[in-house]
Amino acid sequence: MAFPSLFIANLRIIFRNRQAIFWALAFPLLFVVVFGFFIGNGVPTTTIAVVDHAQDQLSQNLMTGLAGVETLELEIRADEAEARQEVTDGDLGFLLILPAGLEERVASDPPAIVTLLFDEGSPTSGLIVGVVRRFLDDANLTLAGAPTLLVLDASGIYSDDVDYFDFLLPGILGMGIMVYSIVGLASSITVFREQRILKRIQATPLRITTFFTAQVLAYLTLALLQAAVILGVGVLAYDANIKGSYLGIGIIVLFGNLVFLSLGFIVGAFSKTAAAASGMGNAVALPMMFLSGAFFPRDGLPTALRVVVDYLPLSPMLDALRGVALDGRALWEFPLELAILSAWIVVASAVAVRIFRFS
Repeated sequence: MAFPSLFIANLRIIFRNRQAIFWALAFPLLFVVVFGFFIGNGVPTTTIAVVDHAQDQLSQNLMTGLAGVETLELEIRADEAEARQEVTDGDLGFLLILPAGLEERVASDPPAIVTLLFDEGSPTSGLIVGVVRRFLDDANLTLAGAPTLLVLDASGIYSDDVDYFDFLLPGILGMGIMVYSIVGLASSITVFREQRILKRIQATPLRITTFFTAQVLAYLTLALLQAAVILGVGVLAYDANIKGSYLGIGIIVLFGNLVFLSLGFIVGAFSKTAAAASGMGNAVALPMMFLSGAFFPRDGLPTALRVVVDYLPLSPMLDALRGVALDGRALWEFPLELAILSAWIVVASAVAVRIFRFS
């Protein structure tokens, strides 16, 4: 059988499998529709309390600019100690503190430290910190286009002024590709083994490498279709904002999919039945789905756990996807993320080849 015919045959097998199509397309689209229905095209307005010790023109300009951000509402406070206690008690989500002598410090001895206190348990804390950080970045450029003049003393993700649904969409895309690549491939391989298809292939002139290459290319093709459908529905139905290159997004999808397909082969090697493959695949995929930031920023995780989670394959994939899609950044601006994914591809594929069994 020629390779193109084998590739097309694998695609037909995938698309004829209703359960496979559900996990590949219907399952992630269900998340898009549900989140889109409840969230709509934006996030609720977030209140940020501001203590202005500077009381100068620069601090007034900063507060005026922040007040103009659609998702933020400023609340002026006079007592810093009382406001800090409210953050500690959980009664206040965000507190911005502008230091005394702000304008003079910026002019003579930059950078000036602007402090943002926030509740790390808040699911939107990373997004709001990102909004304030980007606002100060823009303010730095406005203030002379010179060295950094303002520094935000806070930890969190780098995020543009985006809607929560915009943040979610790449997460749903990564989740859908991961779940189907791991669970779908592992289940298919297990079925092939149960039906002795793999042993029969060994008895034919068809090379095993050709068979698996056609399998992988079929799944990569489906991954690109997944990305197109999920992003298409998000943009057309819910007005999601994609600023970056769709080509860059596609390349990241392929990188991530190669990792998850290798993990699918590994799960398939240890599974004796399709049901076991599905259960084991979900045991691998679900923790990554919730820990790697598919739905919420990873900022709220304990530091030790976050260090580990940052190196799980879904985490760099989502970081790169959001950087390209939401910030409009170029693919080469994510060397660490691509390096982590490449390392996972090399290691996981080597392990898959090492342990895979045909019977």
